[in-house]
Amino acid sequence: MLSIGIDTHQKMHYVEIQNEKEKVKWRGHVTNDREGFDELLSKLKTIEKSNNDRVIGIYINPTGNYHIPVQYFLESNGYIVKYVDARVTDYSRKMDNLGKEKSDRVDASVLASTPWNSKKIANKITHRRDPLSGLTRLRESVSENITRITNIIESDLACVFPEYVEMFHGVSSATSVALLQNFTTPDKAVKSGVDRILNVMAKSSKNHYKKEDAQKFIDLASKSIGVPDRDGIYAFRIKVDLERLVSEKKKLKEIENEILKMTENNDDVKRIDGIIGIGPINAASIVSEIGDIEQFDSALKLQSYGGRAPNMTGSGGKDHATGLSKVRNPYLSNAIHQCSISLVYHRNDEFLEIFDREVRKGKKKTQAYIIVGRRLLYHVYSIMKNQKPYRKRVSNQREGEGDASTAS
Repeated sequence: MLSIGIDTHQKMHYVEIQNEKEKVKWRGHVTNDREGFDELLSKLKTIEKSNNDRVIGIYINPTGNYHIPVQYFLESNGYIVKYVDARVTDYSRKMDNLGKEKSDRVDASVLASTPWNSKKIANKITHRRDPLSGLTRLRESVSENITRITNIIESDLACVFPEYVEMFHGVSSATSVALLQNFTTPDKAVKSGVDRILNVMAKSSKNHYKKEDAQKFIDLASKSIGVPDRDGIYAFRIKVDLERLVSEKKKLKEIENEILKMTENNDDVKRIDGIIGIGPINAASIVSEIGDIEQFDSALKLQSYGGRAPNMTGSGGKDHATGLSKVRNPYLSNAIHQCSISLVYHRNDEFLEIFDREVRKGKKKTQAYIIVGRRLLYHVYSIMKNQKPYRKRVSNQREGEGDASTAS
């Protein structure tokens, strides 16, 4: 039996081929292009033939996206490619070379030895998510950019116009953006006059605001405790960041429209969206990150993959949490957490009951939301496994116990 480890990079991949006795049959690197891939394939077939043996698995770290082309190429040629968590190889490498500097060749060697030293990992089925996750992950990235840019704008306003955010409850609304684009600092607002401000407010809000609102804005600006922006630096920063904010919001809308278009006939998304408190975008994120539900043996396995859990440590017989464990799919975990908050906010009976129960026990709200998320993952597993809509769970079993087929 032969095993191959590939440490992937942007320009080249480091490769090691071993037999079951961990004897190196070949070690080297290939370029990340067609010529390099053909060279790798030729090398594999030559070694298989000369040793009268076969490759049982190719092991790689799924870090970044550099592994995707070589994975696709090798699978297209009949080889089995499996993912190994980078934290596992990092730990093994440090144990092997006693903490010496990272070496790409050592990483390839550690990956190649996976079936001999880590049979549990070697036999584990590599999880594959739905291609749609590429869009849902992009949406999350753009959403994070919007939050970051908004925080930067509000930070600058805290210097020159600290009263602004409270009056308009942030800077995200169309009226708030329009006002800042025209009257970035308090002195500009005061000099502009009521009529001009009212005109901007009316156009951006479909006449929601009245003249007294415009006057209130001027009064607030005239009494602002903000520092003078004599060099116009704050105004310039705010203006540039507003353009970025508008652009990112436009991108977000386009991405969400594309996600809705691609999932309009997806039954799993429709069924999960049918739960009061979960929208179609979050439903699409959940389904795309899970992929084929048959990859999970039980609801408990799905909860471990996508739920949040404390990172526990202890000494002297006492255990305590040190934050959240990172051993999970962060994108699925984030989508589930957002849905948990929404389920409680929209007062979905089953999930609100769980939340209130945990809070009464003395748990923090963040901890209660984690437990709500575990129950949601239980239902998601049942919905996708049985192809049936959501039905309120009445069992007293703990989340993840029993047969999920009874839940929906």
